Amino acid sequence: MKEAYENSADVTEEWALNDYIASKRLSELGKPMWWSMAQWVDGINKLIETSDVIPFNEDYKSDPKVEKAFHSCAIINLKKSGGKSFSLSDDLSSYVDSDWDLLWEQIQEINPDLIICGATYPLIESKLGCPQKSAEWLYHAQGYHFIDFWHPSNQWPHKVKYYSLMSALKQSKELWMPKRSFVAELLE
Repeated sequence: MKEAYENSADVTEEWALNDYIASKRLSELGKPMWWSMAQWVDGINKLIETSDVIPFNEDYKSDPKVEKAFHSCAIINLKKSGGKSFSLSDDLSSYVDSDWDLLWEQIQEINPDLIICGATYPLIESKLGCPQKSAEWLYHAQGYHFIDFWHPSNQWPHKVKYYSLMSALKQSKELWMPKRSFVAELLE
């Protein structure tokens, strides 16, 4: 994603995104982007498990399986400091340039099966060598699959974002489907 935002009046000092997310239930995370991400991760897990797009879960904020799926994903921000409510592309590009080694190290350490770039793929594309477009929104580079997709906080309805992403991923699942079953890991 782009950068971590925290602009509540009651937060006056530095804060860590990982601590913030880990300390709250999905229903307590007030920003709709977390709800989109939870739906996406749950939908991707179900797509891997069943090879089909499951219907949008209207009760996602209170579903423990969706919450568990959400807490199984990793989030990497391009800009490591708290930001304002709007990100400038030039500013973010300078962070990608100066911090690319750290960003790439994080990707390698996490070793994800799929990387959903929340409106950040154009910012990192040149760092990936010669990415190959494999399918709709799907690129393969340096052993990883990248999705060039909307930021989870964009203003499209949750269902539109969910079904758009799931439909594209279903069409290309043979290309990016993980070799290991992390669905089983989530159920443990």
